[in-house]
This record gives sequence, C-alpha cells and structure tokens, in this order.
Amino acid sequence: MINLEKKIEQFAQVIQEADNIVALTGAGMSTESGIPDFRSPGTGLWIKVDPDEIASIHSFVANPGRNISFLLDLGMKIFRAKPNKGHKALTKLQKMGKLKGVMTQNIDGLHQRAHTENVIELHGTANEAKCMRCNEVYPITEFVNQFLAGETQPSCKKCNGLLKPNAIFFGEPLENEVLRKADELVGNCDLLIVLGSSLLVYPVAFYPQRAIACGAKLGIINIQETPMDLQADIVIQEKIGEVLPKIVDLVE
Repeated sequence: MINLEKKIEQFAQVIQEADNIVALTGAGMSTESGIPDFRSPGTGLWIKVDPDEIASIHSFVANPGRNISFLLDLGMKIFRAKPNKGHKALTKLQKMGKLKGVMTQNIDGLHQRAHTENVIELHGTANEAKCMRCNEVYPITEFVNQFLAGETQPSCKKCNGLLKPNAIFFGEPLENEVLRKADELVGNCDLLIVLGSSLLVYPVAFYPQRAIACGAKLGIINIQETPMDLQADIVIQEKIGEVLPKIVDLVE
C-alpha cells in the first residue's frame, strides 16, 4: 500500500502536469471550519432530522416557521465559520495560475471569504434570501430580522411573496445558468479535483464522469470512499486541511 507522503507527492505531480484545473467541493470542505455535513455516519445532519420534513421546498412552503428554526441554527454555524487551511490552499493554487475555478455544493461562502475567485455555487447561498413569487433577492438579514420580529412567513417588500433562503432545497431544480457555467468549466478542464464530496447527489455527481469523458484527469480527497474512486487517477482518504496545503506547497 502506498503511504500517505507518497500519495501527496503523486497528487502534487498530477497538479504540476495540469494547466486548467477545476475543483469540485462538497460539505467535507467545510467541516473543518465547524460546519456539520449531511451524510457522515453518526454526525450527519440528515441522521438527526428527516430532510423531506425539514429541508424540502414542499415542507418549507407548508410550514415555514418550523423550517426556519432549523435553518437559523445551521445559519449561525455558517456565519461564525472561517475559511480553513483547505480553502486557503485552493486560493494559493489559484494565485499560481493553476486553478481556473471552483464549483461548490456548499452554501457557506467560505471560498469567497478565502479570496478564491470564479466560484460557482451549485446549490445557492446562505447569504441571500429570494422571493418565491417575483425572484427579488435580499441580504439574508432581511429574512432573519423579519422572523426574529415574529413573522413566521418572512415576505418580500416588493410583492409580499414568501421569502426563502437563496439555497436549493430538496425538490427544487438547480439554476439553468449555474449548470451551464459549471458544464463549461468542467468541459474545458484538464484536471478535476474533488474535495470533500460524497459524489452521491445528482446532477453534481455527473461532473467527474464528464471530466473524464472530456479527457481530464481526476483527483479525489475525501475522508470516505466515493463511487468514482476506482476511476480516479489519485485518491487520498484524509482530511482536506491536513493534506491539500502540503500538496500545494510541493507544487509551488
């Protein structure tokens, strides 16, 4: 079995040989910043609550107050979080001219706070609220302040429609323009690096397959196995913050 240091060296070599790198990041990218993920055995949020009852668009519309209480708790964890060593390593890789963009399943905005550019938020953002009637977008503080003032159904100032966090709930499709940008980014890359994603959520889970089909290499850093491990050029099952900075330092 190849030891960890050898795998780190091999991962760095794959990055050195690439010119157009794209990163795909999932919840495991942000767990080291204190934001819980959704599917880890024993700790995932969906073990504690039923996502169909607390995070689907249908349940939100039917009972906004119950959903908002859960969302506010998660939101407080997000707003207190800070970019970790993994986020900063990606920014460093981008400054080298290697990393062209990031596609993230996360809604926490930590990539942007780490000063990474060209970030595509596949599942939306926790930093905004959006009217379900007219699509007007507000800072999330508008949504939170209304709820804290006793409004169990925060509403749009423009049309009085129901506000929701501008993130993708279960039962909602991803935005077409977001998918177009992501598809273009993946189609042009020569290396896709998956960081902290289980690759179980579609359509995002298709991107590694698309990258390989377009001739790109695939590297994965995730604490657990993924369905794409056997097709990847290099896989490391460790914490991102512990290995990615070492990889990027070697590339530099």
